[in-house]
Amino acid sequence: MVIDSLEFAQRHEILSGRLQLGTLPRLAEVLFDDSDSLDYEVSGETAGGKAFLALKLEGPLRLICQRCLGALEFALSVRSRVMLIEPGSPWPDDGQVGGLEDEACDAIAASRELDLAPLLEEEILLTLPIAPRHERCEPPVAVAASKEASPFAQLARLKHN
Repeated sequence: MVIDSLEFAQRHEILSGRLQLGTLPRLAEVLFDDSDSLDYEVSGETAGGKAFLALKLEGPLRLICQRCLGALEFALSVRSRVMLIEPGSPWPDDGQVGGLEDEACDAIAASRELDLAPLLEEEILLTLPIAPRHERCEPPVAVAASKEASPFAQLARLKHN
């Protein structure tokens, strides 16, 4: 999934498909299972002499619940827009329309060989909750330890003998 980002945007091209979660290494840390996939669509746009990539990602993710460490179903729906900055061009000021202050439109360096997978992975990571957890769940069940398994219980037994 490598594109010439500026040409892609200027031609208003569209690329869509299924993104396999197992191919995204940074996302693997938060997933309960990485065998699923997400639908994605990347479309090129131009406005006011600037080039943009519009990103859409949708699908279910199974995250790791921070409370019980079980699977947590999370419905991912991402819609974002990224401004492409040509090499050598100045980065937009915070006050500029479509500038970095606009959360709906971040800026990245344009590239002739932009790999979309890391860009899509970054958008997914930015959308996830900081500490995903079920509304109600039990903490993980500790291994049931008998009194005899405790080293203190063994010491108490020796003391009474």
